[in-house]
Amino acid sequence: MIQDTQLAKDLYHGYENFKEKSITSRRFKHSDIKPLIERLKNTDIFKVEKAGESAQNREIYLVKLGYGKTKLFLWSQMHGDEPTATAALLDIFNFFIDKNSFHEFKSFILSKLSIYFLPMVNPDGAELFQRRNIFEVDVNRDAVGQQTPEGKLLKTTFESLKADFGFNLHDQGRNYSAGNSFKSAAISFLAPSPDHNRTITPVRQNAMKLISHLFTTLNEFIPGHIAKYTDEYEPRAFGDNFTTWGTSTVLIESGGWKDDREKQFLRKMNYIAILTSFKSIADELYKIQDIGIYNSIPENKELMMDLILRNLKIKNDKVEYLIDIGINYEEININGAKEFYYQSIIEDIGDLSVYAGYQELDLNDTTVEAGKTHSQIFNTENELHNINVIELFNNGCTNVILNSSSFEKEFSPLPFNIILSDRKIDSDQIKVESIPNLIIRKNAIVKYTVVNGFLFDVETPENKTGNALVLKGINTK
Repeated sequence: MIQDTQLAKDLYHGYENFKEKSITSRRFKHSDIKPLIERLKNTDIFKVEKAGESAQNREIYLVKLGYGKTKLFLWSQMHGDEPTATAALLDIFNFFIDKNSFHEFKSFILSKLSIYFLPMVNPDGAELFQRRNIFEVDVNRDAVGQQTPEGKLLKTTFESLKADFGFNLHDQGRNYSAGNSFKSAAISFLAPSPDHNRTITPVRQNAMKLISHLFTTLNEFIPGHIAKYTDEYEPRAFGDNFTTWGTSTVLIESGGWKDDREKQFLRKMNYIAILTSFKSIADELYKIQDIGIYNSIPENKELMMDLILRNLKIKNDKVEYLIDIGINYEEININGAKEFYYQSIIEDIGDLSVYAGYQELDLNDTTVEAGKTHSQIFNTENELHNINVIELFNNGCTNVILNSSSFEKEFSPLPFNIILSDRKIDSDQIKVESIPNLIIRKNAIVKYTVVNGFLFDVETPENKTGNALVLKGINTK
């Protein structure tokens, strides 16, 4: 058999050959994956059946691979807005369909393992790109109550399989770091506790050993970016209960990676982690792993922000002081949750030296003030397109007023915010939880602006990564 480290490297370098090309972002739907799963019926290595349906009658499939003695059960996207692992499972299906490479590895896995997959457990949530199901119930808090069709199906499938290992596949927020490392938690693991005492039973210990092996493997690709999720017992969650009920369960959470908001690189890390875990279980290499490695994995800390502006001077009541400003971006769903725009907030102000940003800028010797609204009222969208953006910014403005009842866009298509004329915007102050619209000056000259949390160099005010807002504020009519 190919050695573990070399296998992981080969999987890494060969990934593009198996990546499902029709899935390129996170907001895919049940209708996108249905034909990809249905086509597995035409292969000689997969068995596909409809395990049941969601509350809105979308099919939930059970896919089987292999004929070995040891049983594995993988389920993904019980939270509808956590799709990274679902995409990775589609890539893994392509990997096993392929007949041109990794022959020895595939034959070994198929002979040793029987692997069962439930991709997209919560397809109704995926349709709306929301965590909860259509009844607004968190499926991962329904292991005991059993009130949702998705939760009932997951538990019934688990009981029918009695798997040796389970893989609980999720996404977590981009705000987590790997301990105090100033590095994002790209992948976080957990061997869930079976009780409030966090007892290390033999079942849980096997999961810890397997995670130790996975940590060593992934550390080749994302060193310092692997964390451990809290093992506080959650009596309503599936992973915790599956551990209690006898399945060694591994939680994999896909977090944040710089310049990868769509988590396509983390999808690749899932692909490698899952395939190498198959080998570790099949050849029982996990059994000789030291759980001290698991215990040494740093815990998740909420110490990441999207943007940190450091060392800004600000004046208040003629008093000047130095601050950092931390900004986070929230995605607002539009167009049936197929698309989104960003709405940003100031997360924190002050000494942010314990935090790290996916993007940071040291703005020493600069001053910051709130962006103003231009005094002129514009009557058509065409007039907005004729605005000299550099001049607008140099005048200390980040907002303009539009007097047009026909303007219905959800966000601004231009690099400044649009205020509808019948609306009143509540604040022009720099404060926590406000929208970050800022003017940054050096030697009294405007150097940068921040519009809806996105940084613009005044000399080249194009920004392709974010958007400005339609500030609807309070209706004055």
